[in-house]
Amino acid sequence: MYYTSSGAYRKSKMIIDYLNIGLTVVIGVMFLVILFLRSRSGILFPVIFTLGAVVNASNSVKKFMDRKKAPGFILAAVTVVLLLIAVFTWHAI
Repeated sequence: MYYTSSGAYRKSKMIIDYLNIGLTVVIGVMFLVILFLRSRSGILFPVIFTLGAVVNASNSVKKFMDRKKAPGFILAAVTVVLLLIAVFTWHAI
């Protein structure tokens, strides 16, 4: 771990946490919209998968910051899979 006098390490991890909380709330709201507006919700599937990829990518960065390489690589692989699913669902619309 790297520490600076300004606390940049702690601040960057907090920013990642706040980003993940916000994106998770947005994903939850989009899921509810899909449940209630089924006829007009096709575009939301690729958006949800892309936001899920962003959440996993930020968690991967956080793991790499903590020098935990194996969980970081696993989360990076899940990110790639979610991006591929987003591309496939985008073409299916």
